[in-house]
Amino acid sequence: MSSKKVKNVCVAGKRTSMRLEPAFWDALAEIAQREGLTVSKLCTRLAERVEALDTNSLSSAVRVYVMEYFRAATPRPEEARHELAIAAE
Repeated sequence: MSSKKVKNVCVAGKRTSMRLEPAFWDALAEIAQREGLTVSKLCTRLAERVEALDTNSLSSAVRVYVMEYFRAATPRPEEARHELAIAAE
């Protein structure tokens, strides 16, 4: 049994469905909220990037985008060590 959930979203005004793991649905909703967008508007923007991400699947594009978004928001290990060293002083 798959743990993926199918949900409908509007992409460029057309209803489509995507199958994602619950954690990706949660992350997508969080990103949309942080960016002041609806999930549908965010998915529309991602659909425009599908070719750039070298995939033909919106679900795959969403997974890659979520990973890139949170990776960009996370300090690199050397930056984190530097911040910890400053905080310890």
